[in-house]
Amino acid sequence: MGAYTRAMNVFPEWFKAFRHVTLWPGMDMPVLSGQGGQIGFGHVSEDTEVPEHAHSGQWGVVLEGRVEFVIGGERRVYTKGDYYHIPAGVPHSARLAAGTAFIDVWEGRRFSEESMK
Repeated sequence: MGAYTRAMNVFPEWFKAFRHVTLWPGMDMPVLSGQGGQIGFGHVSEDTEVPEHAHSGQWGVVLEGRVEFVIGGERRVYTKGDYYHIPAGVPHSARLAAGTAFIDVWEGRRFSEESMK
């Protein structure tokens, strides 16, 4: 059972039909693609470390739990109801607490069609 399956109390059952990607080990997420960007619906069942990386602009909101970002060298903590923005090209990493649910929006195509199942 993937992390997304355990998140049914956060996201509706019909989200299972969306294509999904494995963003990081232990972090599978449904992703919808549009002309100008993509949106992902994430949930982690255990503490998760996201290594430093950079890409196009990203916006998000924490629905449950806690995310600690290091964005451009600055540490910031976000909890339920907080939203964040990571400008394009800015290196960032994250630590997500077990049970964290979030929605991420990326400008452009963050994931190729081939990487989505």
